[in-house]
Amino acid sequence: MHYLTYDWYLSVIGDSLVRWCVPLFVMISGALFLNPDKHLSYRDILTKYIPRLLLAYVCWSLLYTIFQIAVSSFISREFVFDTYFLRPYFHLWFLPMLMGVYLLVPLLRKISEDKTLTQYALILWICVLTVAFFLNREILQISELFLINLVSGFAGYCLLGYFVSQHTMTKRQQALICTIGMAGLVITIGGNIFLSLHLGMPTERFLPYLSPFVVMTALSIFAFAKQKESALQGKLSGIVEYVRKDLFGIYLVHGMWLRFFNITLFRDLTNHAITLPLITIIIFIFSLFTTKLIRKIPYVRKIVE
Repeated sequence: MHYLTYDWYLSVIGDSLVRWCVPLFVMISGALFLNPDKHLSYRDILTKYIPRLLLAYVCWSLLYTIFQIAVSSFISREFVFDTYFLRPYFHLWFLPMLMGVYLLVPLLRKISEDKTLTQYALILWICVLTVAFFLNREILQISELFLINLVSGFAGYCLLGYFVSQHTMTKRQQALICTIGMAGLVITIGGNIFLSLHLGMPTERFLPYLSPFVVMTALSIFAFAKQKESALQGKLSGIVEYVRKDLFGIYLVHGMWLRFFNITLFRDLTNHAITLPLITIIIFIFSLFTTKLIRKIPYVRKIVE
């Protein structure tokens, strides 16, 4: 994709619009796992949740390695193997990160028991993320100093999700949170475009999941969904119930369908502003029914549950 073209601008806007998705999932996990009404022991973490994620990570890493070899061999018409194939597929980074966050859940539950301590932890988290963002040249030193990495960084999202889930906001607070979310989204889009123009080359400086502006957008969407939970459940209850058990599998499977539908033949059918959302919906549907098919196979179903 060429820099400063229509497709580049469209890509920046589209990517910025969906950066909240992964943080939102972690926030939902925090709302559930840190809830004091939910009994959750160390044994549950170590014998139930971690093994489930570890099994999925190992099995799908192997499957995607086979998939990449098969695709490359088909394209070149001869057997192709590269050590690159042994690396985890692009979206599987999420599983080790989530395992690390789950291991921290017992500690996060202790923090969440004290409202003041929770607020302190969240303020500290936001401050460190903000400092790290604006001191980008020193990001490695900042990361080492404050242990900002995928696990500790996303643990903040986990705590934030619980904190928001425990509060009912007034209309004034809802309006403020909405404004914060819109500001975060505008800064993410505008910041990426402006900085790219300033540097004379494309940059993704504003797109990391731990960008303070992505935090703003994720916070707003999570708070909105929480406040409108009853209304949303009533209108979308049928759809939610149909896909609820398959969401984890959809995430795991979608990488294969993304590779298939991302070829030029499909992307260039019409204006990308139309094809990209259309292909996204198609990939979701294909991944959903692939997951439902896998769930019908004994033993194999465990890799998507």
